[in-house]
Amino acid sequence: MTAERTRQQGHVGMSNKQEYYLSARDSLFKQGWPSLRLTPHQLKSFAGGTEINIAAARNGHDAFQIFLAAPNKTLKDVLLRKTALVDNTTGKKIDPQHISLFIAESVKARGVKPELYYPDILWPYKKFDVPKGQCQPIWVSVYVPKDTKAGQYRGTIEVRPAGVLPQSIQVNLTVWNFNLPDKTHLATVFGFSTMDSMSRFYDFYPGPPRKQAAMVRKYLRFLHDHRINTLFYGYITTRDPRIVSIKEDKNGRLSYDFRKLDPYLELLVSFGMRFNIFAPPFWHNAEAMFKLNPLLKKRFGHLGQKVFDSPEFDRAVADLLESYVKHLRRKGWIKNAFCYIWDEPPQEMYPHMRRMCEMVKRIAPDVPRMTVANYAPFDLEGYSDIWCPNLGDARSNRGCYDQYKDFYEKRKRAGDEVWWYLAVEPHPYPLWDLDYPLVDCRITGWLTWRYGLDGLAYWNVSAWHYNTRPGRKYEGNYSDDPSKRWPNKPWDSTHISSVLGKSTFCPGCGQLVYPGPDGSLSSTRLEIITAGIEDYEYLRLLDKQIAALSKKRRTPARERMLRAGERILSAARRAANRADDWQRDGEKLLALRNKV
Repeated sequence: MTAERTRQQGHVGMSNKQEYYLSARDSLFKQGWPSLRLTPHQLKSFAGGTEINIAAARNGHDAFQIFLAAPNKTLKDVLLRKTALVDNTTGKKIDPQHISLFIAESVKARGVKPELYYPDILWPYKKFDVPKGQCQPIWVSVYVPKDTKAGQYRGTIEVRPAGVLPQSIQVNLTVWNFNLPDKTHLATVFGFSTMDSMSRFYDFYPGPPRKQAAMVRKYLRFLHDHRINTLFYGYITTRDPRIVSIKEDKNGRLSYDFRKLDPYLELLVSFGMRFNIFAPPFWHNAEAMFKLNPLLKKRFGHLGQKVFDSPEFDRAVADLLESYVKHLRRKGWIKNAFCYIWDEPPQEMYPHMRRMCEMVKRIAPDVPRMTVANYAPFDLEGYSDIWCPNLGDARSNRGCYDQYKDFYEKRKRAGDEVWWYLAVEPHPYPLWDLDYPLVDCRITGWLTWRYGLDGLAYWNVSAWHYNTRPGRKYEGNYSDDPSKRWPNKPWDSTHISSVLGKSTFCPGCGQLVYPGPDGSLSSTRLEIITAGIEDYEYLRLLDKQIAALSKKRRTPARERMLRAGERILSAARRAANRADDWQRDGEKLLALRNKV
């Protein structure tokens, strides 16, 4: 489209400026507001910009944002109308059903300074109002079906408030002539909690067990559709009495009851997902372990910290694991299982951890053992099959992976998997908290590709009630009084963590999805994380294409293509140079992604 046409459309956007302003921005645009009511100058910044350019491969997505600002009066009953995207050269169309519209609810970043509001909760579109003096963000996601013909597609999103002239955003979509795979090659394991002490899941979704089970499966499907493999952190398999229970026979041997669990495992297997089967996932001390595993507390709670030296406890854990492995073998699901041995263990617990690793190897030699040990991984060599260090490290000048890079590369050459995880370390490392730029959410896919790692992990997506116990200043998002419960009150983004030995507010940490009335509500951050996972596929495909091209007969055309591809790959490596050195300009990263 010509520059003159763009200027004319911008002028149209200003013609109704006394009524409302309209602007289209890229998906990584993020602006915090000190209050939901904005100044006239802030509102006017959303005038014009009524054309947007996006691009995607087949079976891929791209997204953008629309901002609708009401300077002088409330906009009532706003309708959004989407047209098909049409290639005028071929007449081919992408049906409007592949364009998803969401109304973004803004959330306050609690506990940090300044406490700004950021658009994050994505509600499925329905007719809405925009109060006077406010700006309403709209999230638009476009999916390109697998059978779409490559080309240039055009369409519009019309914004029509009641009693006011409509305005339109023109959408220009470039469809590339290749497909993204159905299943990403990047392993992702994101925690998902159903226990009330973490998420109050069953309080947000009350009702009979069958209805609650259906809701859990909705979340599993939702995360799968976002290319996310749910880890559960053992919540489903060892912790949630609504889903799995422990039986004891007349000889005192423990085993699992799988009747309620099997439908979940069957769904995960159908998705090609992996799941943790170790019981229990150990934490820093006995008190924390029993809190995470109340199914075992009754039998062993009296031992306290001595439980880690108890042969009876070791036998009970072995019994449970053995029953799980036998069941999975009968079902043919054993290939999807792994054993998450311990999360961030202190070094004094390494001897017990090694003993547990030996036990897993003896009972299930074909099930990988996963360890998350950041500061002395070499002490576990020979005991772990999946290594998962922290991407960052606020305690040193280098991330945990970078500190032991030679060791992890050695283990990768030996056939082990190496993942990494993102925690609460702030910049210069990327962070997915509410108050950080959206480019942080996207660059993690690039960094994982750059380091040549197998997987990306995150501790939780549904910690809706974490660190908000009664008696604290913040009471969380669930209340027995419906009038004080979200969404009848603003979402509380509070998360308190300990970095460098002090309590630190990390708003939105562990809250990548929200409890909608009919299932999961997405977030702008989760959508961008998924985009970064798709970027991983683009980068991987370009790597493969260049490698294949380099083996073909030398011709001038081949040499030109190789040089062009290698220049782009070099630029991608610079953009994701290191965990603490990466491209922080969202527009530049999106432009480079399109070149890839």
